[in-house]
Amino acid sequence: MMNKKIIFFIFILLIALLLLKKEAEIQDQFSKMVLPIKEQYVNLSTGVNENIEKYNSQAKTIDSLKEENLLLRKYLYKQKSTINQLEQYSKVKFEVFSTNEDILPVQTISYSKFNDFSTVYLNHGENLKDEKIYGLIQKNVAAGIAIKENGLLEGILLSNLKCQFSTFIGEKKMPGIAKGIDENTMEINFIPKWSKINIGDKVITSGLDNIFLANIPVGTVKNILTRSTYKTAIIDTYADILHPNYFYLVKKVPIQIYDINETKKLIDQNLSNPLSRKKRKTH
Repeated sequence: MMNKKIIFFIFILLIALLLLKKEAEIQDQFSKMVLPIKEQYVNLSTGVNENIEKYNSQAKTIDSLKEENLLLRKYLYKQKSTINQLEQYSKVKFEVFSTNEDILPVQTISYSKFNDFSTVYLNHGENLKDEKIYGLIQKNVAAGIAIKENGLLEGILLSNLKCQFSTFIGEKKMPGIAKGIDENTMEINFIPKWSKINIGDKVITSGLDNIFLANIPVGTVKNILTRSTYKTAIIDTYADILHPNYFYLVKKVPIQIYDINETKKLIDQNLSNPLSRKKRKTH
């Protein structure tokens, strides 16, 4: 009986060993079968991870390039803007004024009001006196006046009614006060009634009002009106005030020294005028 049990146990043990061996062989074969699948999985997983890393790297690179591109575009815009400003300035630059220490180059910032093209705000007004009237020159012709109020430098162009300054008309330099009408026209008032002025006469600044330098061209007479006590000349102006980009601001008007003989000649001309003699007799 004891021998049967031992034999049965040995038989079971042998069967178990055979099964374990078979299982090992099956596992080995299965491992070999799935090895290519595992290899493909590992390769695929590695590839996916690499692609993800590449994507993240590319995304970072793209973001970095976008930022650089934006910065370059901003820089390019500034450069183009600067080049454009320099080109515009070179077109209006006038060497006589550019080297004059009493002349300040200024640039238009914006119009003072919407729907009004006759007044503009100008830069470089920090060191200018408040409420003093300054002359504005465009290229080499009169373009308006400027006044600093409440810290803002405002340009009042020739088309504005508030734009007024003293002038001389014609070869004999008849005096008058210019006043704005529109973008192409001004009127010169208070011209002596006896004065001989003609259509086509040139109008220049007198330099006697402490606003403009003397002899800055203003315009040409196109019509003459006779008032009760004086004459008025309507003139075509030279300045292009519809494009108010750059100006020369007259900070200081130098003291003018007049030729004594020329002054005496003008006085004699005035005294020889019949109207002048009549006035002297009435006194």
